[in-house]
Amino acid sequence: MKYTRRTKRRGRRISPRRNIAIGKLELNPRGFGFVRPRDKRLPDIYIAEEDMGGAIHGDEVKIVISKNYQKNRLYGKVKKVLSRGITEIVGITRCRNGVPLLFPLDRRYNFILTLDDGEALKDGAVVVVAIKKYPQFPFPGEGKVLRVLGDEDDPQVRVLALMEEYKIKSNFPKDVLAEAEALKNTSPLRRFPGERKDFRNKFTLTIDPSDAKDFDDALSIEEIDEGWRLGVHIADVSEYVRPDSYIDMEAKERSFSVYLVDRVIPMLPPQLSSDLCSLIENEDRLCLTVEMVLDRRGDLLKYEILPSVIRVRKRLTYEEVQEVLDGKKTLGREADKVLSHLAILSNMLYKKRKKAGMIEFDFPETKVELDEKGTPIDIRAIERTFAHRIIEHIMILANSVIAEYIISNSALTIYRVHEKPDVEKVMQLKKTLSSIGVKTKKISPSNKAINRLLKGVEGLPCKRLVHTLVLRSLPRARYDPRCLGHFGLALKYYLHFTSPIRRYPDLVVHRIVHTLIQKNREAPGAFSVQELSNLSAYISAMEEKTEEAERISIKIKIAEYMESKVGEIFDGVISWVTPRGMFVELDNAAEGFVAVESLEPYDQFFYDEDGLCLRGRKGKVFRLGDVVRVRLTYVDKVSNLIYFQLFLGKE
Repeated sequence: MKYTRRTKRRGRRISPRRNIAIGKLELNPRGFGFVRPRDKRLPDIYIAEEDMGGAIHGDEVKIVISKNYQKNRLYGKVKKVLSRGITEIVGITRCRNGVPLLFPLDRRYNFILTLDDGEALKDGAVVVVAIKKYPQFPFPGEGKVLRVLGDEDDPQVRVLALMEEYKIKSNFPKDVLAEAEALKNTSPLRRFPGERKDFRNKFTLTIDPSDAKDFDDALSIEEIDEGWRLGVHIADVSEYVRPDSYIDMEAKERSFSVYLVDRVIPMLPPQLSSDLCSLIENEDRLCLTVEMVLDRRGDLLKYEILPSVIRVRKRLTYEEVQEVLDGKKTLGREADKVLSHLAILSNMLYKKRKKAGMIEFDFPETKVELDEKGTPIDIRAIERTFAHRIIEHIMILANSVIAEYIISNSALTIYRVHEKPDVEKVMQLKKTLSSIGVKTKKISPSNKAINRLLKGVEGLPCKRLVHTLVLRSLPRARYDPRCLGHFGLALKYYLHFTSPIRRYPDLVVHRIVHTLIQKNREAPGAFSVQELSNLSAYISAMEEKTEEAERISIKIKIAEYMESKVGEIFDGVISWVTPRGMFVELDNAAEGFVAVESLEPYDQFFYDEDGLCLRGRKGKVFRLGDVVRVRLTYVDKVSNLIYFQLFLGKE
């Protein structure tokens, strides 16, 4: 058993031929960081705060590596900054002794800048600053104010600042808008009839969230002798967005639509995303249709991929669909029949995938309700219903069919891949689960073992925590020109095809499908292996950045909401433990920190590294998954951090 009071670094240089590495520095708000080496054979390397050598978060650095043989861990020291990760930064101004200072909003940039032109700025201004001189620990750097975004108390400003931090553009360049406007003035049926199958007489519907702004997939289904004829109709964005056009270049740069807590920043200009390419009710729209015949067991018998034109009859929300399936509402005889058929088929598909080993996580979506000014007024968890499953599993089927179609034609494309978890990470997961009392007789990097583990915690208070820990142990899904399979879905062939309005890789796949349909490998949309490899790497990085921005936007509003709850008492679950304290998650997804120093009135606690817990001298232990009662003491809106104190009294 190990008790950790402070970090100790004892080590010696490893082999001279292997003690140099180059990689990207990623800092923790507490000052230390890790370098992700270019050499994928090396693990992430720990960098202490005093060993940063003037480097900041995001920099590419050259480091010298040492090894601590007691802990079997690599340590690094920055020898040279090769390139800077940022030249501008967003922060809040504070005046200290008459000197205007900038404190970055992102606490991973744990430094301050002096501002040489900040006389007119008041405390609490949120600004964008150009870095003139980079900081050198412990000395500050220097900056020049470029733009003032507003006051820190304005509920709109923090999201604007986030967009600046992540370089998320809300406006489109003039050339893009002009090109989109010209497309809007052309007939949507200019290639019809002759080259497109007319599905306008089929009863076709869309199922989306109630606040959806664009609709890129629609469904039709009918019962036939063999079983079902299912139509998955996907907006044919490639008909409008041609390779190397202004719209295409902008879409590639953005890669994804961004769904922030209070707004959507589309990948495509609104003339396309909300109009021409959106499958709007009672409007003729161009699609790529995957028409499939499935038997009564849900097995695919045959399929055809067709350029088409459709007209959506009903635009439905998940809530409406669920009410129909529960027998609480009717949408008319034809719509009810279509939904009944879709429900039967999707349930078959779901059971088949579960049997094949699909891993299913249970994470309710956090919904932050805002007023007209952008102030959060409520936070709630949205549980996934069977209506969500209808869309999810039918779209998975369409994506896998398209992947198999491209493979069978020996064509190149971008696949959605999810590789097997690393054995070492699975062993670490087992150790962590053991520390919270979840016993795993046998766990391996297989679908069967992971599903057995998830099933074993069903109904237990630690269920959500275990699902989180398992998810952390898996690699991220990403894009790759190689078909490496999808571990989580238990599929050999998989890609993204069904959301071309909001995902650039789907648009790439559409273009490739068109070249195969036309039997023209040299047509616009054909790619080389190197082009696809470079594009996949870029899109994967953009996806990670986009998802991080979306998560932080929710954390911003959660912090703002919880500020009004200071002094209140909550029940929560310990979600993580560190040497400095423990994180506690509430039912509404708000997560706060209990500092170990705040526990001193009850006992003297130390971090047990092996047990992943805080252990007191008198025997009290705080472990992952424990339910505790806490009082909200402080909210730091700058860093979106919430602070709790343990509450052992009575309300």
